[in-house]
Amino acid sequence: MAAYMDASKTAAYLYGDDPEKIIRLMADRFQANHPAEPFVWRTWDERGIQADRAAGYHMNFGERFPDSRAGQIAFAAAELYCAAAKNSNFTVQCHGPVKIFLNGELVFTSAGQQEREHTPCRFPVSLKQGFNRFLIRCECTAIGFGCVLANAMPQWEPCCYVLPFDQRGGEAGWLYTAPGWQEPDMQGVWGADEVATGLDWLPENETELRHDTGEYWGWAAFELAESRSVCWQGGAAALWVDGNPASDEILSAGRHELLMRGTLPALRSVDGGVELTPPVSVKGRCSRHLVLKADTDETPAQLMRLEKLHGGHVWQTDLEGIALRPFAEAELFGRWTYPLGVTLYGMLMASRLLEDGAMERYVHAHVDQVTGIHQRAEWETARWGFSGVNQQLCWLDALDDCGSFGSLMLTCDPEGTDPDKRAIASEIGAYMLDEQPRTREGAFCRRDDTIWADDMYMSVPFLCRYAAMSGDSRAMDECARQLLCYRELLLMKDKGIMSHMRCMRHDRPNGVPWSRGNGWVLFSLSELLMRLDAEHPLQARLMDFFLTLTEGYLRLQDENGMWHQILDEKETYPEASATAMFICAFARGARLGWFSEELARRASFSAERAWDGLCNTVISRDGDLYGVCQGSGFSFSRAYYRTLGWRFNDAHGIGIVMLAGTEILLMENKR
Repeated sequence: MAAYMDASKTAAYLYGDDPEKIIRLMADRFQANHPAEPFVWRTWDERGIQADRAAGYHMNFGERFPDSRAGQIAFAAAELYCAAAKNSNFTVQCHGPVKIFLNGELVFTSAGQQEREHTPCRFPVSLKQGFNRFLIRCECTAIGFGCVLANAMPQWEPCCYVLPFDQRGGEAGWLYTAPGWQEPDMQGVWGADEVATGLDWLPENETELRHDTGEYWGWAAFELAESRSVCWQGGAAALWVDGNPASDEILSAGRHELLMRGTLPALRSVDGGVELTPPVSVKGRCSRHLVLKADTDETPAQLMRLEKLHGGHVWQTDLEGIALRPFAEAELFGRWTYPLGVTLYGMLMASRLLEDGAMERYVHAHVDQVTGIHQRAEWETARWGFSGVNQQLCWLDALDDCGSFGSLMLTCDPEGTDPDKRAIASEIGAYMLDEQPRTREGAFCRRDDTIWADDMYMSVPFLCRYAAMSGDSRAMDECARQLLCYRELLLMKDKGIMSHMRCMRHDRPNGVPWSRGNGWVLFSLSELLMRLDAEHPLQARLMDFFLTLTEGYLRLQDENGMWHQILDEKETYPEASATAMFICAFARGARLGWFSEELARRASFSAERAWDGLCNTVISRDGDLYGVCQGSGFSFSRAYYRTLGWRFNDAHGIGIVMLAGTEILLMENKR
C-alpha cells in the first residue's frame, strides 16, 4: 500500500520507474492545467483609491471629504480575484470605526483601541475561487475617518482589486461613496446591479476625452469580413496598417492593426468605414483606440508592444484620467515567484535532455512574458504604488523575491543577450551583493535577524549564473562563503544534517532538520560545485561539506527510498520535494566523480531507490504529485513542523521531481 494512494493509482503501476515517461507525464499535466495565458488588461481611474508600495489601499475619507461630520458613514467596495480557494490574512489600520464584510459575511469589526491608536491589526479570511467581494463600512469620528486595507503578504497573494457590478465592466480599483447617513441595501450590495444598492458610487462612470495638446500615437484594431481596400480619411499625419505604410492595396479578410501619428483630434477623425477597437481585449471603460504621447523613433513593430515603455511612457486610453494596466490572474503562468522558478527550471532541464521543443518553448514563453513587462511593472510601482504584475520582483526585499526565478531566467539566457533579462539580472546581482542584510559573520540573513537554510537556494544558483553572465568574480566567491557560513551556523554536527534556521538575536539554531530546508542546501551545494573552478581556494572545504551532508542523509533514508518531513522522525510523512533534491545531488555527485568509489556506489543506489520511492509513493498515474510540504515559516518547536501539512500538486515539488528524473537519466547515461 502506498503512503498517499492505492498502489494501482501510482505512476509506477503503469510506467514502472521509467524516468522519461514519468517526466513527460508530469510535464503534460502541468502544461494542460496551466496553459500559457496573457495578462488581463483593465482600465483604472486615477481619481480612485490609491495603493501604496505595500499594497495598502488607503480609504482616506477624512482627507478626501474634509467637511465630513461625526457620525456620517462611507462605504468602499471591490472584488478580489483568486485563482484557487485559499485561506488568507489581511491587515487593517483603522482611523475610526470600521466593519469589513466579505461575500456577505462580517469578517472584521474594529475595537476602540484599534480606532484610537491606528495600528494595523490582522484578521483571517477564507477566499473562494473566482471573485470575492469586499464591503468596508467606515464611520467618521473626531479623531479619524477611514482605514487602510492590505493583504498581509501582498508579494505572494492576490491583492489587485476589480470594481463590482456589471455597469463597471471589470475595471480595476475600488468604488466608494461620499459621506452620508444612508445604509445600503445589503442584499443589493452582493448583487450585479449597482443601482440596486441604493447608493451613489464614486468615481462616476462617465468620462470625457483627453484634451492634451501635442502629437500622439494612436493604435487600434479592425476586422474585415471580406478582402477589400480601405480608404482612410482624417487628419492623421501618418498611418500604418499591420506595420506597413497605409496604401490602397487590397487587405485580406480578418483582423488588422492600425497605427497612427498626429494630434488627438486628428486621430479621432480617422475613418476608413470600419469599426476601430482597442488592439487587445480591455476590461472596463476604453476608447476605440489607445494613445501614446512619446517622442520615439521606434519602428511600428516596436511601438505595437503594449507591455513596453516607449520613451518613458506607456499606452493609455483616450479617456481623461483612465489608465490601462496589466494584471497577472492565471494561477501558475505569467507570474514571477520562487516556487515557479523551481518548477520551470526542472521542466527546462528535462526538455533539453529529452529534446522536447514544445516543453522548452512553454518555459521560455513564461519567462519572456514576465521579463518583457518588468520595466513597465516598475514604472507602475513608482507611479501608482503597486503593480498588477511581477509583484515579488518589484518588492525586492528578500532573497525569496528574486533568486529562484532569477536563476531560471539566466538558465534560459545564460549570456544575458536579451536586454530585459540582463537588466533584471544586474538589479538582482546588485541587491544580493550590496544590499542583502548579513549577520556579523557575513551570512545572508532576513530582516528579522534569522537565517534559513532555504536561502541557499534563493541565492547560490542565481549568483553562480550571474558570475558567468557578468564576469563578476565576487558572485562566485560569495556563493562559497555563504555556504560555509551556513555550515558553521546550521550544521548539526552530531548528525551531519542541517537545522532549518537560526535566530541571531538568541544566537541559537532551532535544531529541527526540516526536510526541504536540508534539500535546498545540498542541492545548492551541487549547483555551485558543478560550476566552481577546481582551483578555487574554498573548493576543498565545500566538497567536504557536501560529503558530510551526503553521509548524514544516506543514514536517514527509509525502507521505501523516501525521506521524511522531519528527517530524523520517520513518523512524519514522506516528503516529495526533499527526496527529489537528494536524488539530484546524489546523482550529480556519482556522475561527476565527486565521491569515492564506495560512496558513489551507495549514493547512486540511494538515488535509484529514492526515484523508485517517488514513483511508488507520491506520483500518480495521472501525473499528479502528493506529499510536498506547504510553504513554511519557522519555529523552535518540532510540533510546528509536524503539523505543516502537505499540498497536492504544489509548485515547490513538481519541477524538482522532474529534475530528479532528469538526473537519474543522466547518471544512467554516464554509466
